[in-house]
Amino acid sequence: MTGRYATWNGSEDEVVVVPSYEGENLMVPVIRAIVRSTADRSRIILQRRDDPTESVRGALEIPGGRWRAGESPVDAITREVREETGLDVTGITGISIDRLDDRRGIASIEPLVVVAGVHGSFPAIHTVLIVEATGEPTSRLDESRDVRWWDLAAVFEEMATNRSGFIPSSYAALRSYETWLGSTGVWIASS
Repeated sequence: MTGRYATWNGSEDEVVVVPSYEGENLMVPVIRAIVRSTADRSRIILQRRDDPTESVRGALEIPGGRWRAGESPVDAITREVREETGLDVTGITGISIDRLDDRRGIASIEPLVVVAGVHGSFPAIHTVLIVEATGEPTSRLDESRDVRWWDLAAVFEEMATNRSGFIPSSYAALRSYETWLGSTGVWIASS
């Protein structure tokens, strides 16, 4: 079921198709990851959007995508990281699963942050997790390019000097990650 939603896309009004349920227009659930290197936690994955139909083509983002019905947080983020980067998730921060009975599990997660993109052509709610992964990053030509490990210092410098070079939801998630790192004291800038 879909509905129509009038929104401002940054340069003009546009009507977009969104999911709906019982007549209410809904935001799209998205799961995203701050992907840290298992070998070196001072490096994370960033990629550039490469869909020619999107206005954010070429902008930096963290990996992620639509959260499919029936997927647990572990399944969803593992699939998205694998699809977009080719990396294998080895650990996820903030996940616990509580089984109520044999037929159904309820997943409880403590994400880094939840970011709501309420305007634009893709109104979505982004649940952002911190994961660790191994492997060599690879690009998907139809979705992402320039998938690579970045030193955190370079990420934060790029954010300070080129905010518009990031997809807004990824920029917000990375700001939260920077704050989280400062509050936990777990990160020391590499030299």
